[in-house]
Amino acid sequence: MSWVQESAFLFSAPSLQRLPLATLASVALAGLSAQPALALETRSYVMSSFWHAGYNQDGDCPDGLNLPIKEQYEKILADFGYGKEEIAELIAGFVEGEEGGWDQDKVGQLMTMRGRVNGRPVSAYSHPAAVKDSELISYNGKFAYGFDLDGKGQNDKSFVDPETQQVGIDHQLARVWGCTEGMRDKVNQGSATWLFFWTAAKEVAPAWTITISGEDLSNDGPITIKFGRALEPTRYNGDGSPRSSMTFRADPDPRVNNNIYPGQIREGVISITKPGPYYNVQEPLLAPRFSFKNFNTRLKIMPDGTLEGIIGGYQPIEEIYWTCSSNNYNCEIFFFYDIPGHYHLLKKHADADPDPVTGQNWSISAVYSLKAVPAFVVEMPKTDNQRVSAR
Repeated sequence: MSWVQESAFLFSAPSLQRLPLATLASVALAGLSAQPALALETRSYVMSSFWHAGYNQDGDCPDGLNLPIKEQYEKILADFGYGKEEIAELIAGFVEGEEGGWDQDKVGQLMTMRGRVNGRPVSAYSHPAAVKDSELISYNGKFAYGFDLDGKGQNDKSFVDPETQQVGIDHQLARVWGCTEGMRDKVNQGSATWLFFWTAAKEVAPAWTITISGEDLSNDGPITIKFGRALEPTRYNGDGSPRSSMTFRADPDPRVNNNIYPGQIREGVISITKPGPYYNVQEPLLAPRFSFKNFNTRLKIMPDGTLEGIIGGYQPIEEIYWTCSSNNYNCEIFFFYDIPGHYHLLKKHADADPDPVTGQNWSISAVYSLKAVPAFVVEMPKTDNQRVSAR
């Protein structure tokens, strides 16, 4: 039966024959408007690489790079009042490796407990504010990838995006990491530190998912963008390349299912038109949680169907500090060279979420490089407990 025949049948019903003419007219108009909606096209992806989006070039730290770990520890020991001969003896054991493990690692013990609370030694990594600021060098270059998160345009702290040439870019995390050797990077290469973290996490951490939907994803136009998480990690081939077109189950955890944004495709680039909050869960080595305010994206649809680009927003500095501090002393000597020093840099350059009493900002503009491959993402039914917690 066509919709015309259905309308004729309805109007012949005794109950409708008793209705006023205006009411019958409204029913008829409703029938005319009840045409099938256009089906939306949907594409899904899983993240295949992720790291800080840096833009470091030779000579972009005119005051030099932060000291390597050996020289940094010599400086810290001198600040504690050790003499040259004592420092030389301690550092010789540190460089050569102390026999007997941690019990004999004098430098490791001193550096780990170099924090002071009421004159008593405390962990420098658990209490970075209790450690003297080493006054590490900040990146002061002109360029950094990112977005004008505050909408205020160019100022004395903002950058120019090297790809789009947009001014007023907010990316203060670039200043924190830009002059430490292990963190210096370029957007498509990653730093030595982030490459290590990503290699360790990529085959065990549940994959982040990206789903876009719209009337025609092959052309410019409005879309809806959703970021979520799968129950499985991204799959990789034997040569280490990400495997496309695999099926993933969407994690029904309500914490990771609210990252839905209006967006657009313009000239093959996916962006969010109304930035908002973002929350996702990561692997503990990288970050137990990952959250932003004013979250935005710039993701290119590549000729092979993959995505490449950046995401960013204002991120709590405690989340970033976890990446530095979770592995404590070993992470310091191999990657960050002075973990509490970087905490002080994070506080210095934080540019959002001011404390109402002290004025200290507790979030920082941060931008990350992301690549993703096509995938099939299957929604999982929610349990009763998940339905309740999502309300």
